[in-house]
Amino acid sequence: MTDDGADVADEVSFSRTNRMGDEVAELRVNSPRYILAVIDSVAISETKSSGKMVSRTDIVNRILGSFVDHKIDEAILINNVLGNNPTPLDR
Repeated sequence: MTDDGADVADEVSFSRTNRMGDEVAELRVNSPRYILAVIDSVAISETKSSGKMVSRTDIVNRILGSFVDHKIDEAILINNVLGNNPTPLDR
């Protein structure tokens, strides 16, 4: 039992992590076939050139990670430019 009364076995059974120990969740989407064909081609090419298995998931996570990093940088820049000053609507 944890401090909040939850059963540890329940927490562990629903916990999912990747190879690096990061908590993960599933993302299911329908994508145009040509996008998946390119992602698969890149995965196959990188697998052959690196000698390590590179999956479609690896490629998609790399793309989404870059997107997230860009959005975080964008949010920090906007916050710095505004100088933490609330807009008239926030007051």
